Amino acid sequence: MGKKKGTHLTAPRQEVLGIPEPIWRELWEEVERARALYQEMQVAPSRELERELFGALTHLVGHVSAMWEEAEFLEEDA
Repeated sequence: MGKKKGTHLTAPRQEVLGIPEPIWRELWEEVERARALYQEMQVAPSRELERELFGALTHLVGHVSAMWEEAEFLEEDA
């Protein structure tokens, strides 16, 4: 088992696709940021929000691309 938190033991976190948990956590934070910007654009569109949303999406695509390359690299080593 993993670390003890309070009275409950937690299972150790496994890497998914060979990618560490902190990388996944960062990805989900970026997804949430893009979602929030999208929702803001639905309510009150503006050029500034549009630029922010495109920037967030571009960053997200780059992040996923890097994760994909890492996963492929790990498959080649297996």
